[in-house]
Amino acid sequence: MEVKVKKRTKSSSPIKMQNLKWQFKIQNLLIILIISFIFVPTVVFGAILYLEPEDGQYYLEDVFVVEIKINTEGEEINAIKVDLAFSQDVLEIKDFSQGNSILALWPEGPSFSNQTGKIHFIGGIPGGYSVEDGLLGKIIFRARETTQNGRRNYAKVEFLESSQVLLNDGLATPAKLTMKEAIFNILPEKLEVPGDQWREELEKDDVRPEPFEIIIYQDPTIFEGKYFIIFSTVDKQTGIDYYEILEADKRGYRRGTTQKAEWEKGESPYLLEDQSLKSIIKVKVVDKAGNERIVEYLPLEKITWKYWLLWAIIILLLLGVMFWLWKEYTKKH
Repeated sequence: MEVKVKKRTKSSSPIKMQNLKWQFKIQNLLIILIISFIFVPTVVFGAILYLEPEDGQYYLEDVFVVEIKINTEGEEINAIKVDLAFSQDVLEIKDFSQGNSILALWPEGPSFSNQTGKIHFIGGIPGGYSVEDGLLGKIIFRARETTQNGRRNYAKVEFLESSQVLLNDGLATPAKLTMKEAIFNILPEKLEVPGDQWREELEKDDVRPEPFEIIIYQDPTIFEGKYFIIFSTVDKQTGIDYYEILEADKRGYRRGTTQKAEWEKGESPYLLEDQSLKSIIKVKVVDKAGNERIVEYLPLEKITWKYWLLWAIIILLLLGVMFWLWKEYTKKH
C-alpha cells in the first residue's frame, strides 16, 4: 500500500500542482470580489447646483441677473427643489423669470421674500432629463443702499441644505448634491446711470409666449364639481408675467347681464363664472416684456342649425356625384 501511495505522489506532475495553485488563487479572488460587492455602499449619483455668474462687482442701484443652473453629471432627473438664501441687507429681488427654464411643471412656483432673504420653488421634468448646463430660473437683483460707512459690501447668494434633486429612477432617489455659492462685491460709488441688465433683456424680447389651448373640465373633487378651465404655456425669452381671463357673450357683455365683460387676472385652474358654458372664453397671457397672446374658446351654441344645414348640403352633393358616376359606369359596362 505504501508503494502505491508513493507511486501516486510521483504521478502528480508539476503542471497539475501549478493548476491547483491557480484554482486556489482564483477562488480566493472571487471570494474577495463577492465580499467587496456586498459591503461596498450603494453609489448615489450626484448633481451640481450652481449660480452664474458666481462672482462680480456692481454699484449701488445696479440691477443684475443671476441664473440658477444645474449639471446632472450624466444622470436623468425629474424633480428639483431649490431653496436659496441671499444677503437681504445688501441685495433686493426685483423679479424672478422662468423664461427658457428646463422645468416644465411648477408644483410650487417661485416665491421670494426681501425681508427674510429667501427664495423657494419646486419644478418637475416629465420623463426625466439629463443636462450639463441647464437653466432653472433667473433672479433679478438690485444692489440696495446700506449703511457701512462708505465701505465695500459683500453680498452672498447660497443654496440651503433643504434643496433637493430627485433621480428619474422610478424610486425618487435623492441625488448627492454639490452646491456652489456666489459672492458679489457692491461698491458704494454710484454711476451716473445705474446699470440694468434686466431692462436690456426685456428690450430684446419681442416674441410672444408659445401657443396653447383652453380645456374645460369638471371634477367632483375640484370647485365642488363646477366647470373650470385649465391652460398653460411658456415664454422662452423673459418668462410669463401673468394671465387674464374674459367670459363674454357675442356683444362683449357678461352673459345674462348688461354689464360689460372685463378681463380678470387668474391662474390655472380657473373657476368659470358662466356654468352654462355658453360664453365665449378668452385667455390672455402676458410675458415680462409685455408681449401677449390671446386664445379663444367658442361655446357649443356657436354651432347653429346653419352649420348643420351646410354639412347636409355638402353630403347630399357628394352622394349625388357618386350616384351619377355609378350610373355612367353601369352604362359603359
